[in-house]
Amino acid sequence: MIVRNAAARHGRRALGSPISRSTLRQLSSESVPTEPAVATPPPKSQFPADHMKDNSLVMSSKQLKMWKAKDTIMTLGANSTPTHEGQSWTRSRKMGGSEELTSWDQWVEFRKIRAKTKKLGSIVKRQYNPTDLINDPPRPQDVTLELLMASQTHMGHHTSLWNPGNSRYIYGVREGIHIIALETTAAHLRRAARVVEEVARCGGLILFVGTRKGQMEIVTKASELAGACHVFTKWTPGGITNRDAILKYATTKVVDENDQPLEDFGVFTENARPLLPDLVVCLNPKENYTLLYECGLKDIPTIGVIDTDADPTWVTYTIPANDDSLRSIGVIAGVLGRAGERGQQLRKLASEKKETIPWETSPTLNDFMAKHRQNVQKEQRLAMSRVKDKVVGFTEEEQHLLQSQYARAELDSSEAAMLEVLGETATVEGLSEPTTSTSNLGEIEAQLASAKAKAGEVEAELKGLNI
Repeated sequence: MIVRNAAARHGRRALGSPISRSTLRQLSSESVPTEPAVATPPPKSQFPADHMKDNSLVMSSKQLKMWKAKDTIMTLGANSTPTHEGQSWTRSRKMGGSEELTSWDQWVEFRKIRAKTKKLGSIVKRQYNPTDLINDPPRPQDVTLELLMASQTHMGHHTSLWNPGNSRYIYGVREGIHIIALETTAAHLRRAARVVEEVARCGGLILFVGTRKGQMEIVTKASELAGACHVFTKWTPGGITNRDAILKYATTKVVDENDQPLEDFGVFTENARPLLPDLVVCLNPKENYTLLYECGLKDIPTIGVIDTDADPTWVTYTIPANDDSLRSIGVIAGVLGRAGERGQQLRKLASEKKETIPWETSPTLNDFMAKHRQNVQKEQRLAMSRVKDKVVGFTEEEQHLLQSQYARAELDSSEAAMLEVLGETATVEGLSEPTTSTSNLGEIEAQLASAKAKAGEVEAELKGLNI
């Protein structure tokens, strides 16, 4: 009884269940028997000789890897593109409903189709080459959001490391890191480039600093373009505030309007104080806090690449960007270097157009030339006083004549006159003793004797007229 009821119950369930979709699809579709298609054997020339061998032996895993690597190298190497050879190009065939085409007609038709479809598809206009940032850095007008994103300037640090002062530069958060707004980066980069250009146009001294690994070539190239100085090693504390002791062995030079060194300022270059930069560009502010602090004490403007974990109050002009990527730093330094190069060109063009020097001599050099001029006058007066003491028998007229010829009057205070005086006294070093050369004294005595003789002749003529 129990067995009979169980069979009836399970039979009703099996018959009452719905039919599956795959079963209905097989029952509703009609199959037409067809002859098996015979595959055309491929031409022998399309396969390498290694594929035609009967590899009956079992290959080991090492040999299999070597064989696959060899096959990959062959397919990726030069001249490895498949060639249209074999039966597909050597036999006549029909294309569509047209007449039968020979192999030459097929080749002509293929070239026509290739010429029509040549412009189709995507074209990669520019590929990234790391050396391009060194050999050909971008210019300020080349800065785009696409370039900044490709250079990874938008990637900040983890959200737990951020500085709240950078909240205005942050676009959002993605996978736990802050994303820097590219529009802000582009605007701040253009502003910094404008500052560098103006400083270079006015003849200012710019200092590029980048002390991280891999930044040496970037810093040197940017400073070379801008005609500036560079530092790619650890900054020595006191290089600005205590420069007289730290840079006492550093040499300076005086140049003319064409940036050519002048040789008549040896005394000045030996005793001059080390120069201060007019602008400092720091590519890694976190490692150069001492440098930025010294610049703040001396009121030197600074430009810095500020990441999301840096303090934006350390620098004067901020550039919010990723400071850990060499590509990002290369783009920023290249733009600033090109801006400095543009400023140098504008400075030369302005001087050629106006035929005047568009900047003034430094007050330190002006003071040195004024003191040197006074020393030269003092030396000449002492020499004349010694000559007058040694020569006896001069009348008042002769003394007046001597003073008018050899006593130096007030010299012109212009820079040209100062340079002339320095050129005449280039051999004099510092406050040296007055020259008492016997040859100079002999020349002066001879000139005085001739003047005395002329005065005697004049007196004789006057006496003859009185007679």
